Amino acid sequence: MNGFCRSRRSSPGYNGPMIHLIKRLAFVLFAVALASCASAPPTAPEPRPEGLGRVEITMTGFENEEGQALVAFFLDDSGWPDPDESIFATLEVPISDGQAFAVVEDVPAGPFAVSVFHDEDSDRELGSGALGIPSEAYGFSADARSPFGPPKFAEARLELAAGETKQITIRVK
Repeated sequence: MNGFCRSRRSSPGYNGPMIHLIKRLAFVLFAVALASCASAPPTAPEPRPEGLGRVEITMTGFENEEGQALVAFFLDDSGWPDPDESIFATLEVPISDGQAFAVVEDVPAGPFAVSVFHDEDSDRELGSGALGIPSEAYGFSADARSPFGPPKFAEARLELAAGETKQITIRVK
């Protein structure tokens, strides 16, 4: 045979090491992407201690007495901070002299968090402007604030002991 006959399989030649590196990099990126899609198994809710308590909530900072204060009381982060079926209690309370007061009885001991907003137009929804920025005052337990949306449950979380009456203050802004 003459020197012109070659096998169909070409050698990687000059770009061989680069092609091999790109293939290896693609495999690593695929593995990382696949691993990031995997989720940890859901964690069971932490067990609550035995017993009940009471939480007294004073809300301050209301600019007027129109509408009412809407209070949402949560025992864990399910549904936080929007009221839904996982909420422990919701309350509508009147505003007087820039303040409102609410009491939540028979609260299971353990963690809890509270969100409040001033429902000035009585539509039971937190009003917002064109960019989604709230137009009605709101606040959270533990004075939790977040620059981009509501704070996490853990940031607003407080603890209640069995038999305790806990007094908290929430400043609406």
